Amino acid sequence: MRQGAPARNRASSSANRPAAQGNVRPASYNRSRAQANRNNPANAAVYNDYSRYTERRSKRPGPVAIGVMAVLIIAIGIGVFFVLNPPTFDITVNGAKHTVSNGTTIDKLIDDGLASPTAGNLLAVDASVITEGGGDRFAATINGNATNDGSKKVKKGDAIDIQNGADVTEDYDSSTEEIPYERVEDNNYWNGSLHVYIDGQNGVRTTKTGKVSGKTVTEDTTPAVNEEYKIYTANTGDDKVIALTFDDGPWKDTTAEILDVLKENDAHATFFTIGKQIADHSDVVKRAHDEGHEICTHTWDHAAGSGQGVNLTYMTADEQIQEVQKGFQAIKDVIGEDPVRIMRAPGGNFKGDIVWTLQPYIDAEIGWNVDTEDWRRPGADTIASRIMKAKPGSVILMHDGGGDRSQTVEALKKALPQLKQEGYRFITISELLQYDPPADSSVSK
Repeated sequence: MRQGAPARNRASSSANRPAAQGNVRPASYNRSRAQANRNNPANAAVYNDYSRYTERRSKRPGPVAIGVMAVLIIAIGIGVFFVLNPPTFDITVNGAKHTVSNGTTIDKLIDDGLASPTAGNLLAVDASVITEGGGDRFAATINGNATNDGSKKVKKGDAIDIQNGADVTEDYDSSTEEIPYERVEDNNYWNGSLHVYIDGQNGVRTTKTGKVSGKTVTEDTTPAVNEEYKIYTANTGDDKVIALTFDDGPWKDTTAEILDVLKENDAHATFFTIGKQIADHSDVVKRAHDEGHEICTHTWDHAAGSGQGVNLTYMTADEQIQEVQKGFQAIKDVIGEDPVRIMRAPGGNFKGDIVWTLQPYIDAEIGWNVDTEDWRRPGADTIASRIMKAKPGSVILMHDGGGDRSQTVEALKKALPQLKQEGYRFITISELLQYDPPADSSVSK
């Protein structure tokens, strides 16, 4: 019995100790463990961590604190909502300040009498009135942005301008048809120095039939552009520019001498060359091109043969085409590139069927405003005085080939310095064609 007594005492002692509620240790226990940790360094880290854990648990907010925090958050949210979405706010309508309710639309502003626009009308396709007031109710801007949406809500501080509504055209069915262009020709070669082609373009005609009125209207929505051979003189405005042109070269000595005079006077010119003469004078043709002058064709052989040496219109269509194509090819063989598609017909004979025969091959045919008649050799002074008659936009006709052109060389030496002193510049035909060219012409593209 004595031997069993200690066991009962231990049991009794264990039973008399306060029972732990859950897994939470009493504070006295924690303090004793902390003391033990100080006495036993090996266990110090473990029990220190546990102490911090239990201390943090004891500091967590309780249910009441959590509830208070939730109420505060909700209250702040409601406050922010009402700040951003106040039940009423101020706006400006047509310059007057008004207080309106949240959710107010433009329609409501009008219904409440803050603006009194007059609605537009519903129009037929012929612009007659079908229904008065059947168009847009109003025309408005909100902070400068246009709208005709009556359900558009206004916001705090908006500046709204509400005016009368626009007319509205009825819905309609439409159909289109093509308008063929016509060909128009100016038959007077002397109406101007520049003769260009305007490409024809078909137009579009639209027919509309109103779905409400049943009315029908027809209009040319895209007008046709007639194919045209147009003759005019360049309008250079205040620019004092003229185009010096030389026919019938290249020529032994004379062409090179003219190039020297042009270079001395900072002048560019256009040479209308005879194709079959180019190969024998290729060096001077290349020099002219390299110095910025324009090399164009005056046909292959000046309309020799059936053209009687002066008139392409006497030739067949095939012969006319060959005269131009061979003339262009001779230039290309020397300058190494396609020349501009510009020509001058011998004698200025360019009217009738030849105009349309050569249309696919050229962009322009060039006449003149000033004929020096230097081919008659009237004297250098006479030629120079005729050159001096040029006006802004003029094309001057001279010759560097076809005979003795020494008078022309001397005339240029006299006239060009004087024209320069008067403020004139000397440009190529292509440059002159860029002054106010006719719309849709080949030279304007």
